[in-house]
Amino acid sequence: MKREEGTLVHFTQSEKNEKVFRHDYAVSEEVQKVMINEVTNKFRNYVFGEFFSTFVPVLVEYMDEHEIRMEKHRSMLLNLFWCRLLYESSLIDTISVVEEFIEENYDLMKKKPILLPWLREWEKAVPKFYFVGHIFHNGYFVVVDILTRETTEVLMLDPEATPPRKGEIVFGTLIPLGNGDYFPIVDFYHFDYQAREAMASCMMYHFDNFLKHDTMHDAFHHVLSIMLQIERKIFLDNHQN
Repeated sequence: MKREEGTLVHFTQSEKNEKVFRHDYAVSEEVQKVMINEVTNKFRNYVFGEFFSTFVPVLVEYMDEHEIRMEKHRSMLLNLFWCRLLYESSLIDTISVVEEFIEENYDLMKKKPILLPWLREWEKAVPKFYFVGHIFHNGYFVVVDILTRETTEVLMLDPEATPPRKGEIVFGTLIPLGNGDYFPIVDFYHFDYQAREAMASCMMYHFDNFLKHDTMHDAFHHVLSIMLQIERKIFLDNHQN
C-alpha cells in the first residue's frame, strides 16, 4: 500500500519516538477503551477478513483428527486460528500481519503514542495452558501458567464467553492491557472439568520430553494433541458408564 510522503515522514518520526510497552504500564481508562473498542475490534475484523478462510481447512482437519465435539468446535477453531496466525506472522522478516494493519490504519495508530508498541505485543503472545484460580467475578479472574506457575489477572471482554470454573484447565493466548491486566484474544478453550486431574498429572512430563528437541511452539502443539486425546478418552469413558 503506497502512502503519501508527508504521512511517511510523520510515521517514521513516531517510530523513532516509540516507547516500549510494559505489561504493568499504567494505562488510563480512556486509553484502554481505545485499545479495546477501536484497535482490538478493528484488528480482529481485519485479520478475520484477510486470513480466516485461508487457515480454516487445515484447522478443521486437525479438529476432525482429534474428534473435537461439536459444542467445542468454535472455541477450538478460533484459538487454533490465532495460534497459527500469530506464530507465522512472527516468522516473517519483511512485513507482518501487525505491521500491515498498522500501515493501513496509520490515522488510528497516531491517536495515542502507546498504541504502536502495544499492538506489536500481539506477535509476542504465545498460547499457553492455564489453571483457573481465584474468580472475582465471571469477567475478572486469575489464571496460573501451568509451566511457570506465574499468576495473571484476566479481564474477559466477551460477554458471551464461557464462565470460568475454579480449578479447570484452559488454553488460550493472552494480550497485555496495561496495569498488570490481560485479556484473551478469544474465549479460552475450556477442557472438560473431569479431565483436569489426568491432564495435570502428565502435562509437565510431556513438555519436558518434547522440549529436549522441539521449540516451545512445536512442543505446545504436541502436548495439546495429547491433552485432547486424554479429554476425549475420559469423556467417552464417562458416557459409556
